[in-house]
Amino acid sequence: MKFRIDKYLLSKTEELAFITVKEDAEFKLEGYTLPKDGLNVPIKNEVLVKGIKENTAQDGINSMSIADAMIYIIGIDPQFRYNDEYKKFLKALEKNVKFDAKSYMGYMSRKYFDIGEYTDSLIYLKALITMNNDDINGLYHYAIVCQEVAKKYQKDNDDKAMNDFLLEALNKLEMVIDLDPEFALGYYHLGYHYYNQGQYVKSKVIWEEALKLGLDEDTTSEVQENIGKMDFKVQYEEGYNLVFQGRNEEGLEKLLPLEEDHSDWWNLLFMIGLAYKNMGEMDKAKEYYEKILRMKPQQVDTMVELALCEASSLNMNRAIELLEAAAKLKEDPEILCNLGMAYLNTGSIDDAIYYIERAYELNPEDEITISCMRELDNYRVN
Repeated sequence: MKFRIDKYLLSKTEELAFITVKEDAEFKLEGYTLPKDGLNVPIKNEVLVKGIKENTAQDGINSMSIADAMIYIIGIDPQFRYNDEYKKFLKALEKNVKFDAKSYMGYMSRKYFDIGEYTDSLIYLKALITMNNDDINGLYHYAIVCQEVAKKYQKDNDDKAMNDFLLEALNKLEMVIDLDPEFALGYYHLGYHYYNQGQYVKSKVIWEEALKLGLDEDTTSEVQENIGKMDFKVQYEEGYNLVFQGRNEEGLEKLLPLEEDHSDWWNLLFMIGLAYKNMGEMDKAKEYYEKILRMKPQQVDTMVELALCEASSLNMNRAIELLEAAAKLKEDPEILCNLGMAYLNTGSIDDAIYYIERAYELNPEDEITISCMRELDNYRVN
């Protein structure tokens, strides 16, 4: 099983010490034989410290404390070099002392979750699903704890970490409903993930499936309210999908009715403008792009689309003005190429060379940039 959050947990290894147990040491466990060269076994630092304080350090290092630390390191790092050996040890321990590793991991996760130690809670669940990758409840609760850890990173303004934990939760929730297509709470949480990603159609479908499968009364009311509130976003997504498919008139049928109640929603105006541009109705497209720039004067994508409309109407000076403003905000090869080609069309060869060559420096493998370089070379030859 793959995890995208391993790097965020690796620092927890600092809470472990490793002790080498030699082959001839007193480490008797029926059904388990130490490797020839012995084994580095983990122990939690807190166990060692407690043992030293109580003058029972050696007695404190027992099979259960070792098993706990082995589970902990498996949860931190699924690729740790001794994990296979630790799993053999845990299996043998289960047979010898009726130790239920799965129940223990669930118990420890709940214990830490209840006191707000979400990272430790997550580590035990991660160990559980590493060793039992078809455990539906384990996967579900792992996803829920990932969501709680994401909230912590959100408070710390660490968007990268927050998104990684949310994507991890999303991935595991998708595994849950693959394993059990009738797991209603899996659909419930997935609906929020898709909604937050702007996948409104998918979110609605998933929430409707959760309702079919059955939720408690409060959760049912919550989901029904969400679906009602997002109807216009579903319609918007359907509309822009049609535009991207080249079905511009059908897209406008979905998008235009939304404008009256959402005239300040720049994304909506942008898609309407794009549909008109695709249909060759440049004046209407420009009208919508100008509306957006009055609301958001530095919206780069809108500047570029408006510039392309102006260029197609042979208003090259206005196109250059817009593209220069966009390039100052975002030095993107595509913007620079468009600017270079605009200058080329006005006969400003030096400016065209400067911007197209700069685009090539930024990304020499970009197909648009390569095409512009060829055009420039042809112009130079002539």
